[in-house]
Amino acid sequence: MSSVTDFAGPATAVQDDHVPPASNRRAGIALLPVTWAVLAVLILAPVAYVLVASVLAEPTDLGSGFDFSAVREVFATAHMLKLLGQTIVFALVVAALTTVIGTALAWTTTRLQMRGSRLREVLCIGSLFVAPFVTAVAWIWLATPQTGVLNRALHDLHIPSALQPNILTAGGMVFVLVTHYVPYSYLFISAAMRGLDPTLEEASLVNGRNIFSTTLRISIPMLRPSILSSALFVAILSMGEFTVPSILGQAGAFQPLSVDVYKALYGDVQNIPLGAAISAELLVTCLVGLYLYQRTVRSSGRYVSVSGRGHRNSRISVNRTTAAVVWVVTIGYGLVAFAVPFAALVLMSLSKYLAPSIADMHLSFANMWNTINTTEVRTATIHSVLLAVVVPTVCIVIGLAIVYLSDRLHMPTSGAMVYIATAPLALPGLVMGMGILLLFIRTPLYLTMTIIGIGLVSISVTHAVRLISNGFHQIDPTLEEASLVCGASRLRTVWSVLLPLIRPSVFSAFILIFVLALRELNVAVVLYAPDSNVLSVVAWNYSESALTKAASVGVLQVVVMFIGMGLLRLILNPDRKKDA
Repeated sequence: MSSVTDFAGPATAVQDDHVPPASNRRAGIALLPVTWAVLAVLILAPVAYVLVASVLAEPTDLGSGFDFSAVREVFATAHMLKLLGQTIVFALVVAALTTVIGTALAWTTTRLQMRGSRLREVLCIGSLFVAPFVTAVAWIWLATPQTGVLNRALHDLHIPSALQPNILTAGGMVFVLVTHYVPYSYLFISAAMRGLDPTLEEASLVNGRNIFSTTLRISIPMLRPSILSSALFVAILSMGEFTVPSILGQAGAFQPLSVDVYKALYGDVQNIPLGAAISAELLVTCLVGLYLYQRTVRSSGRYVSVSGRGHRNSRISVNRTTAAVVWVVTIGYGLVAFAVPFAALVLMSLSKYLAPSIADMHLSFANMWNTINTTEVRTATIHSVLLAVVVPTVCIVIGLAIVYLSDRLHMPTSGAMVYIATAPLALPGLVMGMGILLLFIRTPLYLTMTIIGIGLVSISVTHAVRLISNGFHQIDPTLEEASLVCGASRLRTVWSVLLPLIRPSVFSAFILIFVLALRELNVAVVLYAPDSNVLSVVAWNYSESALTKAASVGVLQVVVMFIGMGLLRLILNPDRKKDA
């Protein structure tokens, strides 16, 4: 087999077709400590501060002495331990339902030979573009007992009240969160399904098994690591979500621990030690989830179905009846998860006052305009767009540095660096926000746009690392080695060889973080100030007193999001090929 030395001439020697280890060390010797310092500020220090603050008499003063009363209240009382157990069960129920639905939808779009797979994929991920608490606002108008639009319609049809929906329950919270998190599960599992070798499925079908039996006996076992990873990820997200339970639990329904953290910060009586102690409890619980997640990923080698031999990406043919059922189920899900609540948001935003009947709402674009054409909303829009552009850019730079140090330079401690960079998967946004708040509260960054940006980067860098890592794994390192042997510097090699090849992964990371930064509330609500407001916080504040205004801001968020995604595709153009 030819090596790069065959093209470099006799004067250049390369050992074992790899760049010498000394070159690796020289390239990473300056980058490694800088990257570690960035991760320390973004992740390690905030997490450590939350744990320390839970046992301080004054959480904002490290020299105030220790006080373990809040920790004892959280970790050693029956009420709090019971609430923790209920929170875990709540998160697991959301994760189980989300993963089942996401797996089923991913299977229909990736494994069945049917037309319209792109349209069905849009229906599956539509709810990703609306913040969960905004969706909850829509369902309050639709499915509140006695006054909800759907409830009044069912009442007119003489449907018993016991059969009418009630969104103000724990079941309503589960419903809203499941419809919001299904796109995450769908993206997790559909990516794995596209890489499956269909040979085993075809063999099962040839031997007389039907599609359903083949899926249960062949496809699902091969996807077990991705399915478990999806479930754990969604469970962790559910434990840290406080907005939906806060809105839908006001009538006395169950509220998880994350709501208590928010109340400790912004309740009638502020209790930062209690909030820090509850955050520490959530943190420990979620770190166990991250440990299980990492074990799942490490064990994925037992289920390898894609090898270097390559395979055909064939799909299973279905009859018209099966295709019709798939379309009905997918359209039904898309309507319930995205189309109906978004249509409700639009109607709510066009009305000055809510009414149980659309005919009584006196719809007018002036009502929406009066809300969004205010100084507060205009300023928040500018801030949100600015953060949605800067945060992905910073995350991608950090992600490239981390993945390059680990995957290409193989620097010491780079493995631990990747592990820490993915830790925010197990850290609720509210907890990270509190850690950053306490860390910077005595600095000039407190209550500025910069601190919100730091918070958003801290919870988003993990997505950049994972997506960019996937792109790196698809690129043969010998392409970079050839560039280095021909005299190019590492910086030029990265710019001219590596970045053009991983452009799709970089674009995917940018778009995902762009969307998340625009609608993220858990971090922003802890770090914002009146002069540094963002759209998600404005909508949240309105949701407590004026649902129509919250709906208007929610619709504005979605519009800004889609316009931004269109412009980013035109500017970044991930499909553009590098000129010869």
